[in-house]
Amino acid sequence: MASIGTLNGPLPTFRNYKARIVAKHLGLDLATTPEFQMGVDNKTPEYLAKFPCGKVPTYEGSSGFTLTDSSAIAYYLASKAGSDSSLLGKTAEETAQILQYILFAEADFTPAALGVLAPLLGFSTYIQPAFQASEKDLARFLDALNTILIDKTFLVGERLTIADIIVACDLIMSFKLYLTVDDRKTYRNVARYFKTITGQAA
Repeated sequence: MASIGTLNGPLPTFRNYKARIVAKHLGLDLATTPEFQMGVDNKTPEYLAKFPCGKVPTYEGSSGFTLTDSSAIAYYLASKAGSDSSLLGKTAEETAQILQYILFAEADFTPAALGVLAPLLGFSTYIQPAFQASEKDLARFLDALNTILIDKTFLVGERLTIADIIVACDLIMSFKLYLTVDDRKTYRNVARYFKTITGQAA
């Protein structure tokens, strides 16, 4: 099978996982760049000529088509599934709900999570008011997701969609580095959902 394209970026990141999981789920041959070095390879003139913002990950299709942003790349690959797939929804309403949850993950949850995790990991300066505001936002978004998932296995419909893949990937760092045993009991529906989706997507 010919490669559909190349995913540029270091492999073990939650952003990179999204496209790789979609590709695996659909049986697509997606080339990767395991030797990619952040701050080096994405600063070269060749890379910046294709991706001027220097963002990572990026995608370059076999036809020369290029794309940035992890969720946009994952969504594009999911579009290759065909009409028999539920990844992008079966109706306009389902597709709209899928986009709703993708945007929630990207615009609300992930910035709050990174506002907490980046200082803890030494990637940014710890500023107490900003850190506490991010913790408050993170708790609010986790509580909202916990409520949404009370009677749901999947976010949209009864089958796995791209929304589940993206939301679960964006939850990885919080579950790995931040949420305590007590937190997981508080957000038990989110914990159940995360376990279910990562089990399916593995």
